[in-house]
Parts: sequence; C-alpha cells; structure tokens
Amino acid sequence: MKKLLSAALALCMTLCLCAPAFAAQNSMDNFRRTAAYNNNFADVSASHWAAPSVKTCYEYGLMTGSGGGKFTPGGTLTVAQALVMADRVHEIYATGGSTLQNGSPWYQPYVDYAIANGIIRAGDFTNYNAAISRADMAYIFANALPVSALPAINAVLSLPDVTAFTPHADEIFLLYNAGVLTGNDSFGTFEPNDTISRAEAAAIISRVAIPSERRSVTLLEEFPYNNRSIVLALPAGTIEIPDNTGSSYISDNAMAIIANTTDSAFWGISITDIFTSDSIEGILFNGFLDQNILLTNIHTDIVYFGSIVAFRTTGTATSSYSIENFVCYNYIYGNTRITIMLTSSDNALLTNMADNLQVSGSTVSPKLS
Repeated sequence: MKKLLSAALALCMTLCLCAPAFAAQNSMDNFRRTAAYNNNFADVSASHWAAPSVKTCYEYGLMTGSGGGKFTPGGTLTVAQALVMADRVHEIYATGGSTLQNGSPWYQPYVDYAIANGIIRAGDFTNYNAAISRADMAYIFANALPVSALPAINAVLSLPDVTAFTPHADEIFLLYNAGVLTGNDSFGTFEPNDTISRAEAAAIISRVAIPSERRSVTLLEEFPYNNRSIVLALPAGTIEIPDNTGSSYISDNAMAIIANTTDSAFWGISITDIFTSDSIEGILFNGFLDQNILLTNIHTDIVYFGSIVAFRTTGTATSSYSIENFVCYNYIYGNTRITIMLTSSDNALLTNMADNLQVSGSTVSPKLS
C-alpha cells in the first residue's frame, strides 16, 4: 500500500510540474515574452532610436513586421495595422494569448473583433487601408485596455494643440496621463491630425502593454516676461512673483529668477565688453553666498541667442534646505543687463527649461543637452 501511495504521490507531483500555466482573465500579468528577438528586421539597426520598442513589440507578440524580414519603421501606420495592434493587446490582456488570423479582406477579422469588443464602433472608419491620424490612433489604443489598466502617473491638464473640440481628446489625455504618450516636444505638442510612423506606433503600443515602459513627464508651458522680451519654459502651475527689478517664477520642482539692471552705459555694447567669465562667476558666487547659498562646480562659457551674446554659467546651488543644479544667463539687451537663473533638482527638467528659453525675440536657444 505504501508503494502504491508513493507512486500515486510521485505521479501527482509530475502532473503538477508538467501542467501548463493558465493565464488569468483580464490581467496585465498576461503580457509575457513569447519569442526571442535576434535582430530579426534588416531595416532596424541596433542604433535605431526605436530598436528597443521594436524588440519589445516582437518579443511580446504585439507586432510581427511588414514581411520579407523587414519592419518598415518609417512606413506610415494604417487604420488596419492600428487595429491589429490594439486587438492583440486586448486579446492578450483578456485571455493570455492572441489567436486572430487574417481573413478576406485580410483585416476583416480584426475589424470584427474590434467592433465586438468596443475598441471601435461600427462606421468609425470606411477605409481601413488609409493612413491613420494620431488622434484616431490614440482612440484605438486607449480602447485596447480598460481604463483601470491605464492609471494616471502624470497630471497633464492642457496641451498646446489639443482642445475640447479635438477628436478623441479624452483618449489623448488619458494616454498622456497614463505615461503612454509624451508629445513631440517639451510642451507636449501632439499634432493630432498628422500621420504616425510604424516606429512611433511601436514605442506607443509597447507602453500600452508594458506598464514599466510608461513615462513620467513634466510638460512645460510658456511664461512670457516683459512683453515677451523673455519667454520661459516652465512647468504648468508655475506662479509668477513680480518685483521692481524682475520676477521670480516658482513651481513645485523648479524656479526661475529674472533680474534687470538698467544703465545708459550698457547701450550698444556686449556683455563681454565689460565682464569676463571669471568676473561673472565671482559676482554670482558672492551674491548667492550673501543669501546663504553656496555655488559649487561652477563653469561659464559664451553662448548665443541669435545675435545676442550671453555668458552661461552652470553649477550646483546648496542651501540649508536643498541642493539643486542651476543654469544662469547674463547678457545685455538695449541698455539693460539681464540675469536669468534657472534651478531644479530634476536634471531632465532643468535641461528642458534651458533648451527652450527664448530671449529678446530670438527663437534660437543654445542647447544645454
């Protein structure tokens, strides 16, 4: 009897070890690597900006390429291709696998599935081979998962080119706040009516399916100063505090200070005519030391806002309550010497603020990045 029980126990253990892992219904845990990517596409080099996203899409079964060993990263995404991607995300989330196959026409099963599962509505599209707009792409991708699977990690309340009247504005903002969409610049510009490439779509759909790929972003807004003589790029919700010689702009994670000194002796000369890098650094060091702020790792170089010459000083500002990196600009415009100080503990945010700064009507910003 003991031998029989031992044999039965061994058999049960074997069966348990060999049993397939059943996917949970409606779970983000259902997204798993199902294929190995070995540079499968001849037209996606390892240095291509979208190579990591293409790899993710292939390994997780979200995209399989355009045929003939190619991915066609620069190809324009069509409505049908967007539906295929969204259907796969929806089906994997719901069941753990994707079983849809091409039909006649090839995209019909995907259209039928999308309508049946609320990804699109019947009549939303009439030409499935047409290029899809970025707004329509957002509509389809947002409906591939329930809202609960796209929790907000950002607080994007406005975008430069998306209003309440923009088609699918709700879906666009849902994806921005979920960290799926980040926009084409530091201000979050979306270009809802433009087309989208397959490479861009790969980056977006990978963030839909893989939460760890989603991005926290701080989008910037323009804050004009003194009739747009200076335009700052600062986080939304920044508060301006004006004073007699300039203004301070303060947000939760950044600060900008503008100070002006007007003197007729400045008229028609460059900042380099009266200052050197060393003297600028000395003025900054001593001025902030008087405020119990120590500047370290200071470096100054000459940069140009169009035809305007400026000293740019970078470093670290340490006070009793914070340690923040800073970028400071000094230049002369008309008869006024202007100092602009940008600080943040977030280096990426500080770089974006500096890269998007405009002074005295110039549209050219010396890049910090």
